Amino acid sequence: MLSGVHIHLLLNHVPILGSIFALVLMAFGYFLRNNTLSKASLWTLVVVAVISIPAFLTGEEAEHAIEDIAVVSNAVIHEHEEQAEIAFWALMCTSAIALGTLMASMKTNAVNRTLLMLNMVFLLLSFVLMARAGNSGGSIRHPEINASATSTGGQAEHEHEEEHE
Repeated sequence: MLSGVHIHLLLNHVPILGSIFALVLMAFGYFLRNNTLSKASLWTLVVVAVISIPAFLTGEEAEHAIEDIAVVSNAVIHEHEEQAEIAFWALMCTSAIALGTLMASMKTNAVNRTLLMLNMVFLLLSFVLMARAGNSGGSIRHPEINASATSTGGQAEHEHEEEHE
């Protein structure tokens, strides 16, 4: 049977990938003035938000499963937890706006372009926050993420020093 840790690991990519998919779909709907694509993007966003709930709720169990492993930094875990919480609530607010936009479109059978643009702005912000949370989560068990960023930065500094000698 799947534990909370398994569920967390299975679902934690959905909010990131799903939100960028919904954003691209929404942009196409907006710029092509296609009502069907616009509504599909809003429903996609709502589904992504619903799927993100178990990913978020199982994060605590995943934390407890890994926090006693010596190679894992509690500071990195805490940073991920904080970023994930902010990203989760941003996505929840964005999906609430999407639901409101869908409800408003029921009367006219057309998606309000101003509301759709508002959705895109909030969804872009949510995606950025989700991507940051995902990156910090990845660094918990993938130290090479931080190592490559550090080594690239260190190499650039070393090359910069050589130019000035």
